[in-house]
Amino acid sequence: MTEYTATLIDTSGIQDYIFSSNSLQHNIGASGLVHCATHDWVYEELVKLEKTNVNINGVFDHNATIENGDLNSELVYAGGGNTIILFDKKKLAIEFTRRLTRRALLQAPSLQLIAAHTEFNWSMDKLTEKITDAVRAANNKKHNRIFSSPVLGLGVTADCQYTDMPAVDIRPESGRLDSTKQVRISSGVAAKWKYFIPANEKLHQKFSLRDGLKYVSRFDDFGTRHESSYIAVVHTDGNRMGKRVQDIARQYSDDNRSYVKAIRAFSDSVEKQTAKALQASIDQLTALIDNGKIGDAIEINDNRLPFRPIVFGGDDMTFVCDGRLGLTLTEFYLRKLTSPGSKLSDRKPMSARAGIAIIKSHYPFSRAAALAEELAKSAKHYINEHQNNGKDISAMDWHFAASGPIGGLDEIRKREYTGQFDPDSKLYMRPVGLGKSIGSDWHSWDTFARIIKQFQSTEWSDRRNKLMSLREALRAGPEIVEQFITAYKIDGLPYIENNPDSIITGWVDKQCSCFDAIEALDFFIPLDGDGE
Repeated sequence: MTEYTATLIDTSGIQDYIFSSNSLQHNIGASGLVHCATHDWVYEELVKLEKTNVNINGVFDHNATIENGDLNSELVYAGGGNTIILFDKKKLAIEFTRRLTRRALLQAPSLQLIAAHTEFNWSMDKLTEKITDAVRAANNKKHNRIFSSPVLGLGVTADCQYTDMPAVDIRPESGRLDSTKQVRISSGVAAKWKYFIPANEKLHQKFSLRDGLKYVSRFDDFGTRHESSYIAVVHTDGNRMGKRVQDIARQYSDDNRSYVKAIRAFSDSVEKQTAKALQASIDQLTALIDNGKIGDAIEINDNRLPFRPIVFGGDDMTFVCDGRLGLTLTEFYLRKLTSPGSKLSDRKPMSARAGIAIIKSHYPFSRAAALAEELAKSAKHYINEHQNNGKDISAMDWHFAASGPIGGLDEIRKREYTGQFDPDSKLYMRPVGLGKSIGSDWHSWDTFARIIKQFQSTEWSDRRNKLMSLREALRAGPEIVEQFITAYKIDGLPYIENNPDSIITGWVDKQCSCFDAIEALDFFIPLDGDGE
């Protein structure tokens, strides 16, 4: 029999589901539940239906194939936000979907799953086209579905203190059993809180820590005690991954089995590469710990590493860390992720982008996550404009949000980072490309790191007031900076290649070369080999 059904499982409203709470434990639990719904529960429900190609741990049997009659169902891949499964009968596909969505309703209330089915003939149809049809159908469901209004309570009810939905339980605040303050929680929050512990255990199993270290589990764990602390919310994403998936589909469009093998291998190689880069970053961070501190500045409180991956898997990731590590740790992770020597199954290395929102620890987390994603899109625009002979480059962008942003990123930058002398001038050099400058484009991480190091030299390091005065001179424009340089008898500002005037003006055309570095001085703890 060659008639099969391809089923796609997707999610909707994930950003709000994971990041809507200012409790890190809720965020961690929510991310774990999303992973369960698209991975762990999928494996378990397929095993219950018998004769499948995957076990409950997600390990594939590559010798069993559905077209040879070996299987009732075959998992193609689970990753990149999608899960694709082939079933030998449509009624089996519907039964699987019923079981999975019922489980999600019970164990992850308010998580929105979307399923799409498409029937095809293995001998006559192209699986690549049918999966595209399923993806299109799922997207249509996302955009066109009508959401029912939630029941806000019947009779005498109390509301959840996190979501305003009807409360179903009372728990100690922030999950701490020693807390005397009790909070009312909804079923959705209760599920996230309940899953925090297993999600935490899985993280420690997948990404090990040495010397009894633990990952932070509350935003209050960041920073130095009794001081205002900053955290960095970082969002990273792979570049043109959709195009690479399409290229695989075109290459194997006439051979369904070869396509299944190729797309599964690609998904697996992405997962391994991101996990490898993340583990390398964790190892590097722990190696920097000396006498209970990182960089002689960041205290390790209660043996907790000031770093926490929240969303990881596939080509994108979201993590939080001490604000002073946000820039250098992100650059290190991107460098490991995009190493030319680490190629994916299609024999090409990855490129990626990142957005870093550096915020106070009690800043609304959902807004910080949205800002980090907007900054990653800004880095993507930079990448699209600066292709290197057709090869993808990697880039990152960041923003310091001491208070709540008013308006979008472009509006904020026009309002807060425009020079006083010209409405078209820009005080910032962001986004920056990873590594060295390319051609005449000087907006690179290496340039930024070099400028930082020059401002950390003895000429500037003990003269905080002079640095602040320089920052105001930069706002006023090149002529005022020249006067400042003369008055303070400064040898010169950091040099921008092929722009000799930058030494005395701090500007290249209408873009400032030094402002970003001065702003980031307190948020730049070098990692080994950084900027070299």
